[in-house]
Amino acid sequence: MATLIIASISDRAGKTAIAAALAALLGTDGAPAAVGRVSDGSAASDADKAVFASLLPGNPEISGAVGEIASNISKAAGNSKIIVVEGSSDTKSNLDLANTTDGLVLLVTQYGEGVAAAAKEYGARLAGVVINGLPKYRAEDAADTIAADLQAAGTKLLGSIPDDRRMLAPKLGQVAELLGGQFLSGEGQSEQLLDNFLIGGLVLDWGPYYFSSRKNTGVIVRGDRPDVQLAAIQTETTRALVLTKGVRPVEYVIYEAAQRDIPIVVVPGNTHDVAEQLEGLQPQVNFDHADKLVRMIDLVSEHLDIAALEDQLAQPATR
Repeated sequence: MATLIIASISDRAGKTAIAAALAALLGTDGAPAAVGRVSDGSAASDADKAVFASLLPGNPEISGAVGEIASNISKAAGNSKIIVVEGSSDTKSNLDLANTTDGLVLLVTQYGEGVAAAAKEYGARLAGVVINGLPKYRAEDAADTIAADLQAAGTKLLGSIPDDRRMLAPKLGQVAELLGGQFLSGEGQSEQLLDNFLIGGLVLDWGPYYFSSRKNTGVIVRGDRPDVQLAAIQTETTRALVLTKGVRPVEYVIYEAAQRDIPIVVVPGNTHDVAEQLEGLQPQVNFDHADKLVRMIDLVSEHLDIAALEDQLAQPATR
């Protein structure tokens, strides 16, 4: 069995998402990849373990402390030929795990981090580097400058995964909770993701055209503006209405929203304040939704050199 440890330089770099996507991609129906998380007793490690169990129920689970992972692999991995373990941002801990399992490390980094220096610390245990959440206009720098720096450091840039709205999307229920909102309808859709938000204010464009400019949208609009609310409801991209100032909409809006299965949440505060409050939601957004796994699998498949990674995993980790 080959073991791949997903490490990072800093926290919240996307290790869980990449580990889950690779576990889905590297296994087969008869031999699914085993997947787990190095447990350190923290709430974060317990949450990541629960994410793997929820999103990858068919994959053997091998979480545990660094000293327990090897034993857990032999007990629970079954027919698995690939083991994917989410490590940490601590180099020593990741190296201890790699040495214990005779595994390789995939270093996940964010754009702007000193990745070449960090890569050198892993030496022969490093399979390569992946940049996650790469800003749109930094692709050329990653492909040229960063790749050259890594090559000089003795390793390879295996891919750059672009920034993607789906990975940053909160659940509608999270939005309602943060804003102290009340569902008038559609509470059963509280798990759906909102990739974008649009404010329904003084819009010079035709309403449906404006509200169609983004996909999977939560529309923030005053509760006493049925004209704007109806314009948003007419589009195929509006996923929820967030009505401000604590004002219940007119019955016709409630009816039309119900016909199109669009939830309505009424929140206190004015539209400007609500939009500012939503900025504080990002730290609470995690990789914990099946739709996010689907999207990350697509991103990893497109932007990560999986064949090169598989070639390395097929060879002895140290040679």
